[in-house]
Amino acid sequence: MKPAPATLFAAGTGIVALAAIVAGFLVIGSPREIRRETLDRIRANDLAAISQAITAYRLTHEELPVRLDDLIPATHGATPRFHLNDPAGRAYTYAITGPYSYELCATFDTASAAPAADGSPRDRSLFAYHGRGRHCFAQEARPPARR
Repeated sequence: MKPAPATLFAAGTGIVALAAIVAGFLVIGSPREIRRETLDRIRANDLAAISQAITAYRLTHEELPVRLDDLIPATHGATPRFHLNDPAGRAYTYAITGPYSYELCATFDTASAAPAADGSPRDRSLFAYHGRGRHCFAQEARPPARR
């Protein structure tokens, strides 16, 4: 018994659709991987915003904040543009390493791409470049030069 043309067409269309879905996962990654990358971008953006808030605090108070919680009153009642915890609920960590230097740390789910070989950044934030797992970024918040 020979299959009907409609049956062959339906089977062929199903195989093509399945192949397209598999190819899509291979090209863009699985939904789980995309979610991990998205959460890591949120972490990098939070760290960049925290770094900016630390610099602003340093300019206003002439010292680095003792802990990240000290940055919240510095927003003068406005909603801060950053979170002190990452999307998974893990706290970002902060440590003062010198009079003007500090470290910001987060735990990332994925490793990001390195800067381009020609030295031009692919992303404007240094926080976007990290390995998988816990990664710390050394930062400085120097006072303005006096003339």
